[in-house]
Amino acid sequence: MRNHIHLSIIICVISLNMNVCAQDTLWINSGEWYQSQDTMSVLRFNETAVFDTSNVALSTFADSSLPLTVINTDTEPHNFVIDGFVSFGVGILPNDTTTFEVPPLSMGTYRYFSSDQAGLYLGLSGVLKVGLNMPNQFHWNLADCMPERMDSISSGGELLDEEPYIPRYFSINSFTYPHTALDTNGYVALSLGDSCTISIVNSGFMDHVLHFHGFHVEYLSTTIQTSRIGWIKDTIPLKQGEGVTLLLIANQEGIYPVHNHNLIAVTNSGFYPGGMITLINITP
Repeated sequence: MRNHIHLSIIICVISLNMNVCAQDTLWINSGEWYQSQDTMSVLRFNETAVFDTSNVALSTFADSSLPLTVINTDTEPHNFVIDGFVSFGVGILPNDTTTFEVPPLSMGTYRYFSSDQAGLYLGLSGVLKVGLNMPNQFHWNLADCMPERMDSISSGGELLDEEPYIPRYFSINSFTYPHTALDTNGYVALSLGDSCTISIVNSGFMDHVLHFHGFHVEYLSTTIQTSRIGWIKDTIPLKQGEGVTLLLIANQEGIYPVHNHNLIAVTNSGFYPGGMITLINITP
């Protein structure tokens, strides 16, 4: 175990909406996530040693390797995986630092995460943007949460996967509606005539389907349903672990919802409205 922490340089490329950050250091932090009557112990990939409830979005160039340093402040080891593409199986030990190189990837949106049990169930999963150069960029990290399973993992107990999976919370960037409107990375705010990319990953344990009101969006990339690239749709299905890049053109004014088409996923612990609902706000 190293007795010092190597801090890499963090380079932030600040766009008009200040949500594109090219970063080469991640901290694995533990903390608590509060929803309704539940307090859940969670893990997150953050951009500093200070716990934040949202996993940071990484950004890099297409077809270029990314040197990455991961600092594990948790009490358990964790690994690092890019869904379907890269797996660094060597565990990052507690209070240790590991540096490795993410190989070149083509333009698109990818899910990065820890595939160990605690990482999966406690939310170590984020968005990796590759080769997205548009000034306006947003990202949606979708998650579904069952507090009982999370409590079992965080307390070191046995996880009974054969029990029915009944999530109570559904989030975008760890926000549930109406708090999704406070998230500058997910709340799409544009001027009329502007365009943006929306990077989405499904970090949950079930498939999700997002429906856009007011707009049709174009598939620029997807890691699983590749036949959809180039399609222009108002309803976007995402399989577990899938990463999707969408192009949205702000061709009309107004405020429009985007929501999950599964009724339970637009509730907070069963109460409507909540969960996976966010907004698109187009101003003159």
